[in-house]
Amino acid sequence: MTPIVDEAEKSLKRERLIAAAAQVFAAKGYRKATMDEIARLAGTAKGTVYLYFKDKESLFYAVFEWLASASFENSTVIERNDLSAAQRLLALAEATVVFMTEHREMFPLTLEVWAAAGSTDSRERFATAMKDLYATYRLLIAEIIQNGQLRGELRSDLNAQALGSLLAGAVDGLLLQSWFDPDLNPLPLLRDFFDPLIRGMLTQPTETEPKEIN
Repeated sequence: MTPIVDEAEKSLKRERLIAAAAQVFAAKGYRKATMDEIARLAGTAKGTVYLYFKDKESLFYAVFEWLASASFENSTVIERNDLSAAQRLLALAEATVVFMTEHREMFPLTLEVWAAAGSTDSRERFATAMKDLYATYRLLIAEIIQNGQLRGELRSDLNAQALGSLLAGAVDGLLLQSWFDPDLNPLPLLRDFFDPLIRGMLTQPTETEPKEIN
């Protein structure tokens, strides 16, 4: 039983370190953040941090992985078989916007990862991570569109991959604008954007698609 408890404690401590690091990185930026401050916020010794992460970059990467994973947790609604493809597309986009809006203080982390992807010392690692993140999001969108085409809901002439790239970019750009302009509410803008777009994708356009998901 002891090894199980130890592993559980290690996992919990690692999560606390990542949570503390996320706050520090978001507030101070990657360059100005220190392992000392992260350790203090996590309520542990600096040496303990290095037992879990070999350096600041490794900890920052773990924070990015946590943020990327958490941002997709609310997107499980797209797996519901009772929803149309149009409803799934809107649900996925809404889940992304809602998550980042509710965790607005974490958005600077995204900007920090972009900066890291362009730096000379860590470019490959973080550029690959961002590429994979965008690829995953594009794939989710493309799969919804392709499924809708197979079910006869969406037009067969649609390029699922192209739409995946463009819709991912639209959501990403909207979130970026809302970060720089706190008065900009992204959710109603997203719905107003998706409504005519998706109706144009339907094989039989209606005035009611897509409906908001409860």
